[in-house]
Amino acid sequence: MKMIMKLLLGLSLIFCVNDLLSQQSTFIQEIKKYRAQQNAEFLNPDKSPLTPEERSAFQGHEFFEADEAYRVKARFEPTPKDKPFPLGTSKGGTQLYQRIGVLHFQLKGEPYTLEAYLQVQRFSIPGQKPIVFLPLVDQTTGDITYGGGRYLHYEGIPEGTEWVIDFNKLYNPYCAYSEEYECPMVPEANHLPIAIEAGIKGS
Repeated sequence: MKMIMKLLLGLSLIFCVNDLLSQQSTFIQEIKKYRAQQNAEFLNPDKSPLTPEERSAFQGHEFFEADEAYRVKARFEPTPKDKPFPLGTSKGGTQLYQRIGVLHFQLKGEPYTLEAYLQVQRFSIPGQKPIVFLPLVDQTTGDITYGGGRYLHYEGIPEGTEWVIDFNKLYNPYCAYSEEYECPMVPEANHLPIAIEAGIKGS
């Protein structure tokens, strides 16, 4: 009986390890695919912020190594009573945004929050899927990442109160590559006192 129990325990451990390795492989493949799409967009003249000369020289973005520790679950706290507010832009103007909620999460054992926003103009267009905007500044900003901060977004508003924040998908705003673009600044509430060593590097 003891031998059977040991055998069953051993098989259970093997299945657990195999399942974990499979999940890690799926995560790595997902991030590789996402980054390949980012690079492809920068080579596409219809989508790229780069000039023709810059596209010819473009060899791909530089990224931090994919790290599943930077993919975290967050509790979404809606803020339905918030009103639209003018958010400053890289060109000194403003754009109307509305905070739709606060995301509570833990990273490396410490609690943090990020505010989630909708651009009012886009949200008001009938039939157009809203984009949830999640900009941030962290302790890599202006050092090994773009000085204006980096962005995340969701296509559509996720259902429920449990969201996933994948910092491996952080990207630069287009104004990091061209002054022709006007980009929203990162609100003070989304300045994180931690280095997010995930996603895109540089500018």
